[in-house]
Amino acid sequence: MKKTKKIEFRLTLTELKIIQNKASKCGYSISEFVRETSLGYEPKNKLTPDEIAVFNILTTYANNFKNLSNLFKLGDTTGVKELCVETVQEIRFHLNKLR
Repeated sequence: MKKTKKIEFRLTLTELKIIQNKASKCGYSISEFVRETSLGYEPKNKLTPDEIAVFNILTTYANNFKNLSNLFKLGDTTGVKELCVETVQEIRFHLNKLR
């Protein structure tokens, strides 16, 4: 829906800086931030590149463990062993990057 209506209000420089800072942390424009918060939505901070990388790694691990569970259900011990070894190697790789 096209936004055609406008609201203007006054605030102090400090209030403006606080709103700008919060909007920036969420990846929103000031208008988006004020609209979202005024309507009762709680904006989320946008993820940093490091947080996105960790999220992707954890998603991979979750998928690997789900696959392991499925292989156990099917009785495929060879597949379980291979996937376990692969997952452990990947975890060690990322742990070594943190050292």
